[in-house]
Amino acid sequence: MSIDIHKLKDQLFNDLETPMGFLEHNGFNETEAVTFKRFGDSIYFYNKLNQKFSLTSPPSRVVSAEINEFTSDNHRLRLYQPWDTREQLKKCALMVHASLKEFQEVDFETFWKHCSVPNNIELCEYAFTRKKTKKFINIFKDNKELTGTVHITSQSIVSVNIQPVLSLTKHEEGQYQIGFKFVCGAGIQLVRLGGNPPSIQRPWEWNEVDFNTLSVPLYNSVIVKTPPLIVEQVNGPIMTVCVKDEHFRNAMNVFHRNTGVGTWDNCIEIVGRHKVTSGTTVIAHITPDITNKTMGWKTVTLHSSRPSRPKILKTLETPDNQRGCKREPDTMDNSSGVQTKRRCT
Repeated sequence: MSIDIHKLKDQLFNDLETPMGFLEHNGFNETEAVTFKRFGDSIYFYNKLNQKFSLTSPPSRVVSAEINEFTSDNHRLRLYQPWDTREQLKKCALMVHASLKEFQEVDFETFWKHCSVPNNIELCEYAFTRKKTKKFINIFKDNKELTGTVHITSQSIVSVNIQPVLSLTKHEEGQYQIGFKFVCGAGIQLVRLGGNPPSIQRPWEWNEVDFNTLSVPLYNSVIVKTPPLIVEQVNGPIMTVCVKDEHFRNAMNVFHRNTGVGTWDNCIEIVGRHKVTSGTTVIAHITPDITNKTMGWKTVTLHSSRPSRPKILKTLETPDNQRGCKREPDTMDNSSGVQTKRRCT
C-alpha cells in the first residue's frame, strides 16, 4: 500500500493556519480571546488556536528596566506612556462573568465597575525557576533575536507583548478584589536603545553607519571620538581646530562624502559651559548635525588641557656689594667664609 507523504502531512499537520508564522511575527501578532481557563484565583485567556491571548503595546519610553540582568530574583520593566486596554479587557471580563459562581448575583456592569485595569505597563517576572535556572525574556529587533546580547536601559523605546490575567482575591466572606494584571508574553520588541551609542574610534571605519539617518544599529545617533586636536580659533561656541592626524582627516572627508555634503571645515560647536582658548589641546566625542543640507559637528563630551607656557629660567646673582657678607641673621660666626653657620645649643 503506497502512501502519499504530502497527503499524510496535510492530514496530520492541519492544526495551524500559518505553521511558519512565528518566524514572521515572533509571537507579536494580534489575536482575539475566545476561551478561558481558571487556575485557582487566576483566569487565563486563549485564542482560537488554543494559544494564550496577548496584546502588544505601542512603542513606549522605558522609565526603568532590569531585564535579563539576573542581579535580583525578578525581571522588572516600567514604561512611561499610558496604554488604554479597557475595550479589549472588557470583552474578556464579559466572557468570564457568567461562569463565576462568586458573582452570580452581581450584574456585569457592577462587576466591571469594580474590576481594576492597569493604565501603565509595569511588569515583574521571576528571573529564576525553582531549580535556580535562569529564565530569559526574549528581545527582538526587526525579527532578529537579541536575547542576551543587549542591555535595555532607561529612555529606550520598546514595545511589549503582554498576556492579561484576571485575578480574584478573597478577603472576607462575600468580599472579593478583582482586577487584571499583565504578565510578559512573547517578549520585548526593541525600537532603539536609550543613551549614547558606543563611540567610533581609531581607525574610524564607517561600516555600521547609516548615512541616511546618521545613526548606528540600535541607536538614533552616531558618536565619533577625535584624536588630540589643537584649538586655533574660538568664535563664540564654535572652535576651529588643527587636525594633525592625517588618518582622521581622511576619515572625516569620507564621512562627509558619504553623507553628500561638503568637506569638513574643521569647526566644532561646543555644547555646554566648557571654555577653551587658542592653543588648547582637546579630545572630544562629537556627533553630526545636519541643518539646511549643511553638516556640522557638536560636542557630546570635551576634555581639554591648558596651552603649554614657555619655561623661564631665573638665575640668582649676588650683587657685588653683598659678596662675602652674611646671608642669615642668626649666624654668630663673623668670618667671611662661613655664611650659613648657626648657633649650637
